Amino acid sequence: MVAQARKGVWGASQWGHMGLAGAPTAAPIDLAAATGQALPRRFAALVVDVVVISLLDAVVNGTFGVTRVTGGVVPSMTSGSFASFTTQTTVDWFWLTLLWVAYYAVLESLFGATVGKSVAGLRVTDLEGRRVGWQAAILRNIGRLLDALPFLYLVGGIFTLNSRLHQRLGDRFAGTLVIPAAAVISPPLPPGVQRRRAIGLAGVTVLLLALCGAFAYYGRPPLVIEGAKNTGEGFFGQGIGTYRLGSPRWGTGTVTYPITYQIAQTLQTCTGEITLTWSGFPQGWELGNGQSNCSPRIYP
Repeated sequence: MVAQARKGVWGASQWGHMGLAGAPTAAPIDLAAATGQALPRRFAALVVDVVVISLLDAVVNGTFGVTRVTGGVVPSMTSGSFASFTTQTTVDWFWLTLLWVAYYAVLESLFGATVGKSVAGLRVTDLEGRRVGWQAAILRNIGRLLDALPFLYLVGGIFTLNSRLHQRLGDRFAGTLVIPAAAVISPPLPPGVQRRRAIGLAGVTVLLLALCGAFAYYGRPPLVIEGAKNTGEGFFGQGIGTYRLGSPRWGTGTVTYPITYQIAQTLQTCTGEITLTWSGFPQGWELGNGQSNCSPRIYP
């Protein structure tokens, strides 16, 4: 009888130690009940985390992204421009996916919870309700790539709802659970450790934001020019096939590049200059004046 009770539930010697906040609980609870209690809160945590990740994506896309045409209508074969079109400024999907996985893995390994899980009072643990380490946190969030398929966490949601311990695929790979913070049986992290980790993470975040800010000013102009070429802005509306930039000349809030390009339709080679103007954050660099001289038309 005693052995069976220990197998099915956490006894008072475990559950009654202390939760994450250090307060003893009133009654034992089994793992299935703990994960079941966490289930409604996981959706709220997901919503908060999506907002945080969207903000991170906006910073990355605004700093390192290139504007591309996502849809439009070309009015004629002789014009390289679009009559109407939609654009998107973004980096390649691989980098956004890496950011997405890193957000979850870093926070869950350091603190046992992302921003959303902390707000919802949840923690990621192993199958016995103890804190997880780096390996489990990384593995469960690599599995998130499958859980998110084909859209809106459909695979992960199905596995979570049909699992006795409410585990998505990533949890099954890593041997992890999501439970209320009060149900964690490990002693809480010492305040000094929590403080050092929080300060370290804040320092890294500030450093990365500073690097993004520096790149946005000194490194982004060629990406803006590439975006102008993709959307046919300025003299890029002539239908430019290839181009090459020279060394930039920096002014006060301006940067000018020598440019050599070829018009795809007429095979003309052109040389000139293109100037960008700094509009401050968050607008950044905007295409300004441009001038060029082209060789005689070769075709047609």
